[in-house]
Amino acid sequence: PIFRAYSNHKYDTGDYLEIDGMFGGEEAFDKLIAEADKRGIRIILDGVFNHTGDHSRYFHRRGDYDSVGAYQSKSSPYARWYTFRRFPNDYESWWGVQTLPRLNQHDPDCRRYFTGEDGIAARWCRFGVDGWRLDVADELSDEFLSELSKAAQAEREDALIIGEVWEDASNK
Repeated sequence: PIFRAYSNHKYDTGDYLEIDGMFGGEEAFDKLIAEADKRGIRIILDGVFNHTGDHSRYFHRRGDYDSVGAYQSKSSPYARWYTFRRFPNDYESWWGVQTLPRLNQHDPDCRRYFTGEDGIAARWCRFGVDGWRLDVADELSDEFLSELSKAAQAEREDALIIGEVWEDASNK
């Protein structure tokens, strides 16, 4: 993943709209896209759409952003993007890792943020990305996967969508 995140591995996305400064930011990414295009190289991004980081703009547990996140207030625009069992400290997370709160892809606003006409998948395809490698794709709903594919392919007819599956993929 290349989006702003707290860790070095970047699977704890903080902001899907911002290329992490560790990678040179959007200007460097724009240059990478241009140079790759000149050489016939396709750029596929790693989409971590199952969960965010607890420090993200959306969850906002650590107070790193100027917006109000789901952890801070039940009235946050992102509150329904997560599933709280007991607000605010007991919430669903990826494989029980509390620094990776799980996204609720069944929430229409959350799903639209990633799969809508101006969503994350389409936005970065418009920027020049050729497709997506989806982290833990088997943990995303079929509806979400279908909408994400349509959004990417609406921008780039040949957008490649591939998914990571940790277990036996023949029954997924």
